[in-house]
Amino acid sequence: MTSKVVVITGASAGIGAATAKLLAARGDRLMLAARRQTELAQVAAQCGAGARFTVTDVTRRADVEHLRDEALREFGHVDVWINNAGRGISRPVLDLTDEDFDQIMAVNVKSALYGMQAIVPHFKERGAGHLINVSSALGRIPFVSVRSVYSAAKAALNSLTANLRMELRTAYPNIQYRW
Repeated sequence: MTSKVVVITGASAGIGAATAKLLAARGDRLMLAARRQTELAQVAAQCGAGARFTVTDVTRRADVEHLRDEALREFGHVDVWINNAGRGISRPVLDLTDEDFDQIMAVNVKSALYGMQAIVPHFKERGAGHLINVSSALGRIPFVSVRSVYSAAKAALNSLTANLRMELRTAYPNIQYRW
């Protein structure tokens, strides 16, 4: 098996860190991203010599573009991009503030949009690539009412991913999408 170059956002903890460690163990080369430098550096160290990291606030388009540029500079190409960064809050719909809504949408939807817009042109140029947008069952079936805005954000992410797949599937059949 040939090693892959994989970019993972939200890699300082949780699903992102666990994914990084799993991929490193199979020999993939990694560019890890998150806001928390200390935790991110620890995960990168645990992943070994094939892992690099860059502190990234995925709610800022320029940071996501810098992440892409660093991955390309370090590895020459990207095979897999995982939009994993996410955040949830527990608040009923009627208690949501503008700030709650804006923050959850920025972290769970806009960040993935920035990632897609940053990496898909590279995948198109290469004729292949794999994009993974980490979602949640709550994006399909909102069965926990206090996770209202998180469910809405993940539903929006699912819809964006499905639409991107429809846009590109005929001309670029070797670009794969998952959520």
